[in-house]
Amino acid sequence: MLTEVLLGILLVALLFAFVNRKPPNLPPGKWGWPVVGCLPSDDVSLGEQVMELRKKHGDIISWRMGSRIFIFFCDPKIIKAAFSKMEFSDRPDFYSFDVFSNFIKAGLSNINGQLWVNNRTFALRHLKQLGMGKSYLEEAVQYEAACMVKDFKKHTNKVGRLPWSLSVAILNVIWQMAATLRRGRPEMQRFSKVIRSLFDDFQGPVVWFDLMPWLIPITPTFVKRWMGIEQLQEKLQEIFEYMDNSIKEHQAKLDPQNPKDYIDAYLLEMEEQKNNPESTMNLFDLKICMVDLFTAGSETTSATIRWALFLLAKHPEMQAKVQKEIDSVFPRDVLPSVQQRNSLPYLEAISLEVHRYASIARLGFLHYCNKDTEFMGYTIPKGAVLSQHHECCHTDPAYWEKPNEFYPEHFLDGQGNLLTKKEGFMPFSLGRRQCPGEPLVRMELFVFLSALLQNFVFSVPKGVELLLEKNAHDSFLNMPKDLEIMITERP
Repeated sequence: MLTEVLLGILLVALLFAFVNRKPPNLPPGKWGWPVVGCLPSDDVSLGEQVMELRKKHGDIISWRMGSRIFIFFCDPKIIKAAFSKMEFSDRPDFYSFDVFSNFIKAGLSNINGQLWVNNRTFALRHLKQLGMGKSYLEEAVQYEAACMVKDFKKHTNKVGRLPWSLSVAILNVIWQMAATLRRGRPEMQRFSKVIRSLFDDFQGPVVWFDLMPWLIPITPTFVKRWMGIEQLQEKLQEIFEYMDNSIKEHQAKLDPQNPKDYIDAYLLEMEEQKNNPESTMNLFDLKICMVDLFTAGSETTSATIRWALFLLAKHPEMQAKVQKEIDSVFPRDVLPSVQQRNSLPYLEAISLEVHRYASIARLGFLHYCNKDTEFMGYTIPKGAVLSQHHECCHTDPAYWEKPNEFYPEHFLDGQGNLLTKKEGFMPFSLGRRQCPGEPLVRMELFVFLSALLQNFVFSVPKGVELLLEKNAHDSFLNMPKDLEIMITERP
């Protein structure tokens, strides 16, 4: 009997040793216990914890969380080299990613292999044809800016949260490109609230399924309900219905000689490719492409502008300086245009500094190693989750004079000229997965922010301290708090 007990203990010990074995030549970092690894603290953001590890271990750090091995790259030169590699270009099989496509690989963001090549190539080509980043799309952006300014005037001279019309304007620009539609403010305000809440859900308890995927099949339904997964799926279903309805309307009215938008272009290409065995186009994929355009392209842009307004409210001298610059170029009754972007270097520097200071995608958009790969003297194992640590690069004193302060002069030379290319700056990621929507985001940020500053002063309410600290629980996306400020119409 004793022999059997000892043998059982030995087998369990060997099993734990096997499960807990560390891959050879892994970068230094944290490993932890079998099954659970070494879980991050709740008191400090994950990005800050990695920055502390960098002081000890250097620019490439491994960290096993749950059953996942994460590799953090913390230097821009290393990031550029790493994310140009095909082996590092896939997306991880995260539950929180897959739920956005009903656990079927489709769309623009969470796909790999030939499907990713096909969809990205198609999206880049047709979004460019539809005017993304070009002057003729600016008319739609300026129209939405004018509607937004009109609504903001209803919220002046009182303390409150920023109006939802900002998010509505951004959504309607995407609707214009995707479906040649402009939807009403109440409908789009609800749509925007659903998307914003999805970003909160994305960083909530669902992350446990990302770190320990073996939990998914054994977790009871009531626990999933407590985790908010049922509500998350209900919100996504509401967005799916929007996209389904728009696609059906386009199918009914499609004019092959006159495609107007992304949906038309996709439907025509799908028909042309129907006999091609290598085609990956289908109606479900189109729906998820639309979901990706709206979720990835709206709330992050809105968050960046909200960060800008909060920061300028806290720094009134910077706000006054940029408003003087805008006034010197545009009459008060003329909306700013990207055609004069070069005449507004301080405004451009503020926009770039907001990207750096806020670092919306704190750890970048996660990648996945698709095979064992030798890199910088280490072996990155197949299945490792890869992070280009934006926040680390954006606060590195080797690249920034005042890394922890909001300082637009980071992007200006001694003569006040704009510095557009700065080493260590990567708000839209680097490598093969660089954000395809960057030109549109830059246009929207310029037009919307300049229109608001042209017409309003944003200030901190008397007796209130505007707290802009980052939320430690937002490990992946640094969204601004829903703060109250004063909006005053400029004379």
